[in-house]
Amino acid sequence: MSGGTDRGTGNGRTEGGSPGQPALQEGLPQEETPQAGGKREDVPQEGTAQRASEPAGTDAAAVQDPAPDPASSAAAATPVAVSPRRHGLHGPRGAAAAVLVLGATAALATGTLIPRPAADALGYDLAETAVPAGDYTAVCAGPPRLLGADAGGIDPEFSPVSKSAKTSVSAMVLGDLSGALPGSALSPLRGGDPLAVLSKGPSEGAEAAPPASSDSTGLTSRTAGVAGGTAVQDTSVFRAEPLGAQTPVAGAMFSYTARDGDLRGLAAAPCQAPSNDLWILGADTTVGSTSVLLLSNPTSTPATVDLELTGAEGPLKTAGGTGLLVPPGQTRQLVLGGLAADQEQLAVRVRSTGGRITAYIQQSELRGLTPGGVELLTPTAGPADTQVLPGVSIQDAATARRIREQEGYEGAAPALQVLVPGTSDAVLDVVVLGPDGERALDDGGVVTARAGALTTLPLDELPEGNYTVAVSADVPVSAAVRVSRGTGPGKPVDQGLAVAAARIGGDSSVVFADGTDASLVFGSPSGRSEVSVTGIRADGTLGTPKIFNLAGGTSVAVPASELMVGAAAAVISATGDPVYGAQVNTLAGAAGIAVSAVPPGATGRESIPVILGY
Repeated sequence: MSGGTDRGTGNGRTEGGSPGQPALQEGLPQEETPQAGGKREDVPQEGTAQRASEPAGTDAAAVQDPAPDPASSAAAATPVAVSPRRHGLHGPRGAAAAVLVLGATAALATGTLIPRPAADALGYDLAETAVPAGDYTAVCAGPPRLLGADAGGIDPEFSPVSKSAKTSVSAMVLGDLSGALPGSALSPLRGGDPLAVLSKGPSEGAEAAPPASSDSTGLTSRTAGVAGGTAVQDTSVFRAEPLGAQTPVAGAMFSYTARDGDLRGLAAAPCQAPSNDLWILGADTTVGSTSVLLLSNPTSTPATVDLELTGAEGPLKTAGGTGLLVPPGQTRQLVLGGLAADQEQLAVRVRSTGGRITAYIQQSELRGLTPGGVELLTPTAGPADTQVLPGVSIQDAATARRIREQEGYEGAAPALQVLVPGTSDAVLDVVVLGPDGERALDDGGVVTARAGALTTLPLDELPEGNYTVAVSADVPVSAAVRVSRGTGPGKPVDQGLAVAAARIGGDSSVVFADGTDASLVFGSPSGRSEVSVTGIRADGTLGTPKIFNLAGGTSVAVPASELMVGAAAAVISATGDPVYGAQVNTLAGAAGIAVSAVPPGATGRESIPVILGY
């Protein structure tokens, strides 16, 4: 494609909100407010719309213990009142909360209740304090492994995979305008010598200097540190230090390829920043399919993990899915078939207390003696009333039809999976965007999805191409699209998963998977947007930015080779209406596909609100 060309007019569909900006929902659960003695009480709010996936703010009256005995009145408790928070589509607007601390006065000593302040009287600005820029930390999965013959229960044993398998991690860190690079390295998660050092950074003990805008001559010479195709044998972690007061722009990509063995195919996934709450869709535990959940803890604090599993019929009660300990620097592996067997559709919510963790699902399939693909399923965006999924890659219809006509290959078809975690059914408006605008779906793309369950919508009638799928709902949902690719009947088929992406802002980093044909897919659901992509070579030099204009309601694909010759990574920024992106990787002349969302920019917070209370 050529840069700067509008593709289609788009329709910017709105119904109380567009796919990029849906209307707020009412009647969602409210947050509980702490009360004296450690008890909690539901407090309704007025005029505040919240997402079910986000804790609502509190609007509590001041709470006071019973009047103290005169002999102990000096030890009277201090009551606290907290104001409500209001959220829009992209988070809090204005002050997120405010805290009012009421001193213990003579009124308390006499047993007089302090009157509850009006809600609008609590809207004080929060005090903020500056925080230093943080490190960039991301965990890269280890090589896929076949389950051993003796593997039982949920704790797996693994056997070798193939003779041609290659597993590697590529990483990139961006320097400032003077050419200075943050310290950064790829290391084993368990500790030990670095596997690759991108930059040593400032010498140990040296005072951090502010990032420069140019060198001593006044010229800009921005470069990047790149480590391409570092071989890995186990889980690894990529870390980059802040440069002065700026959070580093960095990223890493895991890739696995094999042209023989039962795990033949392509698996590629961006190395993952740790979190305490993750949602993964696309797992399958039916006969012939294997799902292994990989939990890693890159922090110095032990993590206790609880799993919530949901299938097509609703939530699944499992034994052994709670209280899972993941020690610091360790990876724990669980066979999901031991927790929830015979589930063609399975969603897993992973929550941790203590240390933050990362989570992948190694998904593989074997149809008789024919490999059915391997993939690393990555977390999708948490529940929201709008989800945008770029990078939905559909292969040519004739080949896909011949593959699906084989017995047992019905699942080798593209399909949208939607999880409704709440208690109300969701009315979905599904829009598929291509280079020429919206593609029509059966029933106009309007579907009702059951509460507390996974719903599947087939996409096998789409013609060949790369698309962006936008899902709007009247209650929060999570979503992902299963895709597959093969070369013909009787031959191996590979699988992938396109997940919901975050809106692209400034300086999002993308590292292209080693040994693959890579493309970037951008979708603009609601209005016009402009995307700037700067390619980076393996030697760290930056190319000339390429500008791509997207009309509302369209999706465009940009091959990595179009950015520059030998592009190993890229830095992406966008302006205008919301735009979302994904990387699509394929294997030349073989079945292989992997899709990963473009991560949000790595700009850190310069300050945080300080809340006093108890």
